[in-house]
Amino acid sequence: GAATAAWPAADAVLGSECLAAGVDADRWGFYRQSDVPELALINGRLQNLVTVEELLPQRGYARRAGGRPSLGMLGWPVLEAADIIGTSATHVAIGAGNARHMEICYGLLTRLCDEWGIDLPVPAATVGAVDLPGLDGARKMSRSRGNCLLLGADEPALRARVHTMAIRSEDGRSVPAAYLAALGHTAEADRVARGLTDGTMRPDEARELVLAAVLTHIAPIGRRAGELADERSKLDGLLAAGTERVRDLTDSTLRRLRRGLGLTRA
Repeated sequence: GAATAAWPAADAVLGSECLAAGVDADRWGFYRQSDVPELALINGRLQNLVTVEELLPQRGYARRAGGRPSLGMLGWPVLEAADIIGTSATHVAIGAGNARHMEICYGLLTRLCDEWGIDLPVPAATVGAVDLPGLDGARKMSRSRGNCLLLGADEPALRARVHTMAIRSEDGRSVPAAYLAALGHTAEADRVARGLTDGTMRPDEARELVLAAVLTHIAPIGRRAGELADERSKLDGLLAAGTERVRDLTDSTLRRLRRGLGLTRA
């Protein structure tokens, strides 16, 4: 049946950010993973088709090894594969750092086809051209780490965040130059990179250039996102419709997996 749960405040912000940034709600569906129990069941079956050795070389997992990462962290790519395989996705947008995750997904699809005769769609992966460092200089910008610029942030919040921007990332990149390049200011990015290297530009000057670009390109998205976040009935309707659609898709995939893996008599 149709999902009736409303979006929590955090989910509503994410949804409004996507819509404000240009995602077409008539073409794309929204759902909350925890509202689709079929995904957990698909994940449980896929976990039995991948080895620990295949999961260990993940870049993100290796970074957390000293912090005693959980079994859930190790199996994160399998859960991602459950989302992809469960919905019969044909295209997947990923960051360069998640290329290994897609390899795991492709390996699972190959195993299902070759060893169990379960032929499921193999999606095309589109790797993002931009791999931004975090505002704090970490190799990767991350919402969970709080080292990112939120699309739904208001202007004062954006100003405050940019003023904390590190100058060099862990891997030696110019952080201000990376953000300027990502926002389409290529010439300024080159000038900033040179100026910060040879000392002809002060760090605060570089941050102010980034701030100007951020206010031009991101602040309007934040204003629109703020307006959309107040339209809770619209967001709740989009979530309900998307969840219902995904439950239908994942239920069909789960039935195929159960039959193909010999887990049902039907």
